[in-house]
Amino acid sequence: MRPSKYKIPVISLTVVLAAILAFGGVAQCAAKKPATTKPAAKSSAPSGPKVLTVVAGQPFETVPSSGSSKLLVTLCAEETAPATFSVSYGKSIPGVGVVEATDLIGPSRIVRANVMIRRVDGDNLIGSAYTPDAPVGAVADLSPTPVQFWVDVTVPKDTKPGTYKGSISFTSQNKTIDSLPIEVNIRPMRLVGSSKQYILCPKTDQESSEAFTRFLMEFDKIGFRSVAIDSDPASVTAALNARVSAGLTGQTPLVYYAGKPDVPTMEDVKAIENAKVASGMQRLLYFCVANPIGEDQVRAALDQINIFHRNRVTAVATVYDDNSLQPLLPLLDGVNYHISMPYVQALINGGTNRTNKWEWYWWDARKSVWDNRINSGIALWRSGLYGCMPMWELSDGADPAQSASSMFSEALREGINDTRYITTYMKALRELKDKKREKDKDYIAATETYLAGFMSKPLDQVTPADLRAFRSKMAEYNMKLTAMAL
Repeated sequence: MRPSKYKIPVISLTVVLAAILAFGGVAQCAAKKPATTKPAAKSSAPSGPKVLTVVAGQPFETVPSSGSSKLLVTLCAEETAPATFSVSYGKSIPGVGVVEATDLIGPSRIVRANVMIRRVDGDNLIGSAYTPDAPVGAVADLSPTPVQFWVDVTVPKDTKPGTYKGSISFTSQNKTIDSLPIEVNIRPMRLVGSSKQYILCPKTDQESSEAFTRFLMEFDKIGFRSVAIDSDPASVTAALNARVSAGLTGQTPLVYYAGKPDVPTMEDVKAIENAKVASGMQRLLYFCVANPIGEDQVRAALDQINIFHRNRVTAVATVYDDNSLQPLLPLLDGVNYHISMPYVQALINGGTNRTNKWEWYWWDARKSVWDNRINSGIALWRSGLYGCMPMWELSDGADPAQSASSMFSEALREGINDTRYITTYMKALRELKDKKREKDKDYIAATETYLAGFMSKPLDQVTPADLRAFRSKMAEYNMKLTAMAL
């Protein structure tokens, strides 16, 4: 066992806590007192943990064994960004709670409900939503072996830029035993929405459950604008209403016919379209048989496309290989390619030979955390395709809402935010170019050269540190371009 840095005697936890509290080592837990008896937040953060060993790390990287404990997060208003840290102690302490104990105080205030804390368990994130009466975000048994935690900070719209400080507390037996400073720096710029379209394609047997409703809401927060529907004409109304209620109103795939050779009737499609209009959904994309193999499946897919077009709706196919695509391509309005197909890979790696179809790509988003970050971010931007449709497959009986609390979904959100930074930069670039001034040309060229250079880097060599530096540079360029255009 590693000796404690502060030489705390190895006695019962009750005695340790009594000593800490007697000498004022940490503050009493605020959660147990009524809001009227204590201020909601403090203006200063603690200098660092005094009892526990806490080491801050970088998201999507291994947390180092030693180093600073201070959590630093840099982001924009209307953005969520992660931080991570590990905690250990010289002996076992069961059931330690991690609590966001203060609002973040700066030029204005970020309330503590906007700081979510979860424990990392492989690719899953374990925790609970904050409530004023039960603010514990995550619980873990501490020991000399470090336990990793994940923090998401969400900055609401119109929050003033600047530096915000607060603290995260650790509790045991209803008493605070230590605390950790957190500092959030908000950039003085507005981050716009991504110009790419993000559609999730879930595979689950829990479509009608309350957990699936929470699942939809979580992916709306991440940045998805629609979630595919696998419902027949009789049950499509409930599926449409669930998505609209969650804010997912973008054009949405109807994949019910993608998994079967059944050809809908004209009345079937009309009924679905009537339900769409009644729900307020913008548009449905009708998917035919996915990756048809053999004459029978190809014929079924072509018959489905014919019915779709007779009803003047959009016909799309998901494909895994070119042989399945070619018989359908002349009639399709859109194609959802697997990301490994040569056509997509050529585009990602600098090709420009695009078709005139609406085009997306897809991959299995439950396999690789880092692939999710790259595929939903800079790879998608490099491809020039309209958007992506990652598949989210769950085993029978799995809780959809719990699956949304994972490193896989965190990586998807961060990839989406990568494209938001590029979209914001491109907007500022266009506005300055529209001025058509000679004095701006050198700086404009410098920013474009940087972006082209970064986008030419082999994707297997891009690291989390590279993407942090890239976002910082995009933000720097955006702010300078915006100021020059005034």
